[in-house]
Amino acid sequence: MATHSPSNRAALRTFVVVALSLVVISWFVPDIRRLWLPIGLLGYGTDSDGIVTTIDANSPAADAGMQLGDRVDLQLTPPQFRFAVISSPYVLAAGERVTFDLVHKGVHRTITLAAVPEPMTGVHKVLIVVDTALGIVVIALGAALVLLRPNPTTWGFFFFCLAIAPGTQDVVNSLPFPIPDVVFASGQLLVAAGAIGLLVFAFRFLHERVQGWRLVGLRTLPYVFILYAMLLMWSSYQTLWLGRPPAELLARIALVVAWLINLIALYAFVDTYLRLRGADRQRIQWVVIGFGISLAALSVVLFIGTELPNSPSESFDWIGLLGAVAPITFAYAIVRHRVIDVSFVVSRALVYGVLTTLLVGVFSIIDWFFTDYLRLARLGTIAEVVAVVAFGLWFNGLHKRVDTFIDATFFRQRHKAEVQLARVAVALPLAPTIGAVAHFIVEEPVHAMSLASAALFRRGRDGVFVREDSQGWDTSHLSRLDEGDVPLLVLAHSENGPLSLYDHGWRTEGVPLGPAHPVLVLPIIVRRELTAVVFYSAHLHGESLDPDEIKAIAGLAPGAAAAYDHLEAEAMQRRLDSMASENESLRTQLAEAQIQPA
Repeated sequence: MATHSPSNRAALRTFVVVALSLVVISWFVPDIRRLWLPIGLLGYGTDSDGIVTTIDANSPAADAGMQLGDRVDLQLTPPQFRFAVISSPYVLAAGERVTFDLVHKGVHRTITLAAVPEPMTGVHKVLIVVDTALGIVVIALGAALVLLRPNPTTWGFFFFCLAIAPGTQDVVNSLPFPIPDVVFASGQLLVAAGAIGLLVFAFRFLHERVQGWRLVGLRTLPYVFILYAMLLMWSSYQTLWLGRPPAELLARIALVVAWLINLIALYAFVDTYLRLRGADRQRIQWVVIGFGISLAALSVVLFIGTELPNSPSESFDWIGLLGAVAPITFAYAIVRHRVIDVSFVVSRALVYGVLTTLLVGVFSIIDWFFTDYLRLARLGTIAEVVAVVAFGLWFNGLHKRVDTFIDATFFRQRHKAEVQLARVAVALPLAPTIGAVAHFIVEEPVHAMSLASAALFRRGRDGVFVREDSQGWDTSHLSRLDEGDVPLLVLAHSENGPLSLYDHGWRTEGVPLGPAHPVLVLPIIVRRELTAVVFYSAHLHGESLDPDEIKAIAGLAPGAAAAYDHLEAEAMQRRLDSMASENESLRTQLAEAQIQPA
């Protein structure tokens, strides 16, 4: 049915990813407002049960006579003030007044506090900007990965990024009722989804076939999500609507569960690292270190939020910076070491879409700055015209450089491999020996693209294809193709180009298994005859070859065909010369025999 077509699924996936990303970004980006309009603080803090645990000196709470051990009674507090008076109380702006009910030694009284502006140092302002920018970057990394290579692993990473993106949401949480409650409840569901996403990612990372305890863990995750989400929602309801026991107990249980999830995820990463050897370990060491730092930072943030809720928001901003370490180190490992192949096909349409979004953002800032901030509408119009002309000139000179810039800057390893294979394709027709041709079409792609295996089978004079060279194959593997391989050879011959073995199944016996299993066959055709076939595997960790890599490999075929044709012609010429020399020798011998006397 049309509703299940790949294009519809891709469109739905894009919509979901973009929508979730924008929703989460909209929660913390408004905090930029605090740079010029600080939020208002009431000067006290409570635990989840509503018991006052801290009171700042010279604060509205201290001036009103609040004491440690007092309890905020949410049941008698108007709904619009409940979110603002529990845990770490704050409101949208200084001077805003909050009315709530307070219980002091069994005596109820209603008090009204006028918020004072939060202290905002220059360092704190920089932290807010950096945290907000990092939050956008982290979410963009997760979204890009799941859009470029959608699978359970990347979806898990995406939800983890949504849940841990740096940045606070103090401004959104201080908006009028019921916005804070809705956002907070949605955030709790997102926290549960992010925790499960972290475990999915940790269990599946670099594991083509999930087995053993990892498989058991994956099968239990749906139930863990339900239970953890219920715990978080119950804890939130008990805290924000009832403000009484067992809210604090539930919060601490949720804290322990979060720590346990982080510990299990870290164990899975370390286990993966220890099972690898040599260069493979080096490729993922920064991923493991990055997740270790981020999970430790997140555990500290959860502890502070539960046990020290009235801590300065600056401390959350500092620790929030560490939360971005894991996604950034993982992105570095993808780009630098290709720990996951995300099929980096960065088209002009995608790049220009990003640039267009940037252009819209620039116009919005110009319009706000001149029209709303400086109230100079005419000057704003002139500035927008200048921006349009500048962007137009930039775009005109940019379109020929986009693909080269993206490949050379962001995907240097792949770009380097493609350049290397392009050089090999040019050099192939000049190969002086059959062995040199085999080296160029087997060993060069394996080393340049970090493939797990490759094998060349060349047709002999008897018509049988014999393995002539290979990487990642051993003596126990197939040495010659037989009758069962004829259909594949016919398909490869008719295709006259790379043939995916995902679409056309091939044998599983006699060939390498796992990441080294062949996934692509390249026919070498000379004078319309199939002279050789080369089988290539995926990358070392099982990631598939992307279209650009297949194209680079396909570029070797014409050069290999020309080399074989040239070498066969030279061999034939040598045979003809040998036959001519032999014929001349026989003619001489016959001539000498005829003139001998009887």
